Amino acid sequence: MVNKRAAEQQCLYLLQTCNTLINLTQIHAQILKLGLQNNPLVLTKFTQTSSDLNAIDYASFILFPPDNKTHLYDTFLYNTVIRAYAQTNQSKITAVDMYKTMVRNEVMPNKFTYPFVLKACAGVGRLSLGESVHGIVVKFGFFGDIHVLNTMVHMYCCCGNVENAREVFDEMPKCDSVSWSAMIGGYARMGMSASAVEPFREMQIARVRPDEVTMVSVLSACSDLGALDTGKWIENYIEREKITKSIDLILFLDMRDDLCNIIKEQFM
Repeated sequence: MVNKRAAEQQCLYLLQTCNTLINLTQIHAQILKLGLQNNPLVLTKFTQTSSDLNAIDYASFILFPPDNKTHLYDTFLYNTVIRAYAQTNQSKITAVDMYKTMVRNEVMPNKFTYPFVLKACAGVGRLSLGESVHGIVVKFGFFGDIHVLNTMVHMYCCCGNVENAREVFDEMPKCDSVSWSAMIGGYARMGMSASAVEPFREMQIARVRPDEVTMVSVLSACSDLGALDTGKWIENYIEREKITKSIDLILFLDMRDDLCNIIKEQFM
């Protein structure tokens, strides 16, 4: 008889080193052979590996057949499934469906569940769905968690409701660079360029260091406004504060330089 603990560790190791879908199906057969098809730890790792291989549907098919003992599943496993679907391009709504399954099976969500669910709501642009999740977040007492609130601001902005996003933002007990970036990016996305620049000034007063995502949004707003002087100041700020230059930021700075040169040529 195989020792259950040894069998569990064996499967976890195989999943850790798995890098092909064929290999994954072989490991699945091994999991069944060892009687670990209802082991939450093994299934969680199986789901993570499936997600890495862009095969989350395969994992979901295994996890939720009609006759499987889903009552043994824990919060961490459901979070892993929800996160995997929230990160897809085409199946974000399935993340919400998995959340509903989680609640229906009386598995209690935690503060790590809701950023994934809200990200899925943002991805599909379903405002009413996001508002419903907002209410549940408040009910379950997660409204003070900064990661939940940051994703909520992002969700409202993606769904086109910057008023609600700003309301959540203003109620946050503490804002980090992600909070400010989400709010500034939301204004910029909606074409409210003047409103995007103002929070950046507030961010400086609050002494919160921006990141490269913030700078792309602010520079975009400055370009829309034709505020070349402000854009130049921000470019100097990036150099002075040694802000990490992502590929997007480098491309935007290059585009801005080209735009400035074109404007100068027109007035020469």
